[in-house]
Amino acid sequence: MSRRDWLAAEAAAHEKLKSWTSDGPGGVVLGMERGMPRLIAVAGHCGAGRGPLGPDSVFRWASVTKHVFATCLLESEAFSLDMPLGEALCELAAAPAAVTVGQALAMQGGLPDPRECLTLLGVGAHERTEADALYTWMAGFDWLNAAPGSEVAYSNGGYRLLEMALARRGFVFSEMVAAHAARLGIGMRASEFWTDPVPGLVPGHVPEAGGWSEGIQGMHLSAAGSLSGSAMDLARWLADLMPRAIFDRIARPLPLGSGEATGYGLGISLTRIGNMAVPGHGGAQAGYRAGFLCDREREIALMVLTNRDDGDATGLAAHVWAALCGVSPGVLPKPAGEWAPPGLYAAAEGELWAEVRPGSIVVRDAEEMLFEGDDGWFVSNAAQSRMRLRYEDGALTGELFHRPVRLLPVAADDEAPDLDGDWMCDGAHLQIRGRTLHWGRGPLRQTVTLMPLGSGRWLFSAGGRRICLCRLTRDRIKLSLARARGVEYRRV
Repeated sequence: MSRRDWLAAEAAAHEKLKSWTSDGPGGVVLGMERGMPRLIAVAGHCGAGRGPLGPDSVFRWASVTKHVFATCLLESEAFSLDMPLGEALCELAAAPAAVTVGQALAMQGGLPDPRECLTLLGVGAHERTEADALYTWMAGFDWLNAAPGSEVAYSNGGYRLLEMALARRGFVFSEMVAAHAARLGIGMRASEFWTDPVPGLVPGHVPEAGGWSEGIQGMHLSAAGSLSGSAMDLARWLADLMPRAIFDRIARPLPLGSGEATGYGLGISLTRIGNMAVPGHGGAQAGYRAGFLCDREREIALMVLTNRDDGDATGLAAHVWAALCGVSPGVLPKPAGEWAPPGLYAAAEGELWAEVRPGSIVVRDAEEMLFEGDDGWFVSNAAQSRMRLRYEDGALTGELFHRPVRLLPVAADDEAPDLDGDWMCDGAHLQIRGRTLHWGRGPLRQTVTLMPLGSGRWLFSAGGRRICLCRLTRDRIKLSLARARGVEYRRV
């Protein structure tokens, strides 16, 4: 068994962190082996006047929370993975009720993401929403992004529903987290809201013209991303978790309904680094980025936490892991570069659209980096957003999220929407006049232009997102984003 080169890993970490100056936000890279620190690399400060970051600085963990919740759920023995959600949450509409617990945890349920649904109703990211109201609203969604078990596509919806289901069985996630934290002597904690006091929490920073602002989220936090703690807290949690059999259960990818293998388990994804499939996960919230990778056999864990929105924690972790394991740069995936003619593409029908960019693709307004694969294919390196694409015969062909696709370039089109009028959905209102769409209220009212995608589909930009509008019938339209593909408006 080859040795791990911690000196090379440390050098790789410092090389990546060198552009983060001491007078700006930054991050922490911490490597642990058998409970002992082997690598500590730090750059940047905790916030104006608050001193430098360190391994005990407290960050938001964002979606790194997910594997902790999956662990708590399995420990509770409250549900089997093949139990439909409707058996635990009887008020769920028929579509989400049929999704199983395992599918909800493994991103296979097709459950819409509540934050993106709120965006499609014009509710801004800063606006506060309460847990019970969010759940009641979500329970009425009688639609899914995709058939359960047919694709792996990221959504926080399943974790929010399962947190409610677990609480009804007497297991409160925040209390379970507190019990683990007390047992291990660490500061890991779950918060209900962004504004809840968290001792020692460093502010997250979002880049703006000429400086930084502090990130904020108004929506109630859930088991999809409610935890905070230091890099050392995360290291001690993982050191305790890795030797236990439950780690294998959450790290084992769940196959699709067809039996096809995936790379995503229960809050754990497998990242390809050389010939290794390394378990870990990443997370992002306003002003924070988090990521970890681990090796159960060697009891090695590598954590990266940042308090800057542009900190690529998962990419940094993969880079350092490669150095640690002696993976030659020539073996690592090569960025795609100019992999296809840039521009917009769309499926023949439906809400699937994409934009080709150098080195990446944006699918339904979610960007994914691409790398050179075999035989002219270009692939993603994220198990929760698997992509295998190439440009041939004037189209993008291949697979997105384990499903076959063919996307054609969007041609210049003067198609008139013929959707003039007022439209409503769940109290939200928009107005269309020709190619102009009006959305919002008072000083937040936005006026945007509809850009044709063809076949009764248009794109418009609002709230910092690009939203697809599909005409269903004369009096029904649908708005969609990557994690929420079925919010319908009706003409009034």
